[in-house]
Amino acid sequence: MLTVREHLLDSMPMTIQEPTAAPDRFIRLLDRSIEQQGLSLREVASRVGVSIAYLSRLLGRQRGLPADGTIMKFEKVLEIESGRLFDAAGRHDALASKVFKNEGARRLLRSLEPLSDEEFAKVIKQAELLAKKYHPEEHE
Repeated sequence: MLTVREHLLDSMPMTIQEPTAAPDRFIRLLDRSIEQQGLSLREVASRVGVSIAYLSRLLGRQRGLPADGTIMKFEKVLEIESGRLFDAAGRHDALASKVFKNEGARRLLRSLEPLSDEEFAKVIKQAELLAKKYHPEEHE
């Protein structure tokens, strides 16, 4: 004789959860970068420290986003500008997370919202000049 719980479990159809794929933008940037570097999946997997099966499933949209440390390794191995894969993943890298904790930085970002692309580019240029002026050792 079945218990009530067993009867309910027996009568409920099983659902299989499909894996959540990494965002298309992330996959495209990763795939394009691998191709541009002229590396095989085996080489990339080895250098990043993941299995070739994992990398293949990631590119085949059968895996979700990797851990932050793995994303950083992909950026380094594939010579992707720091933070770009995180942007494509819809995540913040460690530096962006640190900056967003600063109230002044959040106010600055909010103030930039109404600017046109051209005006925004001018602000970025000024910020880069200030960074070089006050932190020349980081911009050599």
